[in-house]
Amino acid sequence: MELNINDARSLTRISRSLWGDPDQSLEMSGESLYTAGLLRMGSPDMIERAAKLLVERAEQNPPRLLALQHPFFRLAPLERFLLTALHVEHWSYGRIARVLGVDPSLIAPLAWATRIKFIFQETQAPLEYPSGPTSLGPNCPEFNPTEPWPQRMLDEELGKKERLFIQNHAIGCPRCMKTLELARRMLFRIEGLIPVAASSREIDESSTRLMEIWKEGESSIRPVKTTFQESLEVFLSDRRAQAALMVLALALFCLRLR
Repeated sequence: MELNINDARSLTRISRSLWGDPDQSLEMSGESLYTAGLLRMGSPDMIERAAKLLVERAEQNPPRLLALQHPFFRLAPLERFLLTALHVEHWSYGRIARVLGVDPSLIAPLAWATRIKFIFQETQAPLEYPSGPTSLGPNCPEFNPTEPWPQRMLDEELGKKERLFIQNHAIGCPRCMKTLELARRMLFRIEGLIPVAASSREIDESSTRLMEIWKEGESSIRPVKTTFQESLEVFLSDRRAQAALMVLALALFCLRLR
């Protein structure tokens, strides 16, 4: 499997959110990518497998970070991965669920709980909590406090019909519009507090190095693609093969003399 630069950047950013230190992050992402390549049989996406290995490793042996004063790094590794996957990588709930090995239905409540914890507990941001309307109108969508509809809408996880219905309803419903706006402000604030840049010179350099690491090790985990002529030339250049052919030729010559 070829590793493109976008996948390399994603894995670099995820590793950086888990391990903090650039050198350690590169080491961990390289090891995870190599292992994912070895185990990629039956896996539809090697990057997902590599991300899964990174999260599991960080959860089992949490790294000692130098930036613990930053509220983002006070979160658990799984929580940091979740926020990075949602806000920086813009991964779908389904893809995140595959990485975490859980049912996709669990991602929405986990995402909401993590966001609320980060913005109100760790950062203590002066924001108004995006609760639902105190009273719902006859057409207001139900507001589930553990996985509210504004989050699904802003994460682009609503179906086309449901999204269109809520958009049209919110235009004429000040209460639902306010709920949606408060949720949008919260998610925007969270995104600005994640110290993993979507694009930077440091990320690009680490991503390029990760691709080099992958190419260096790739030959050891996949068959070498050569033509029959190239394979024959390699075989004939081996001294043991040359000696064996000489013995075979001598044996055939002796048989013909008989």
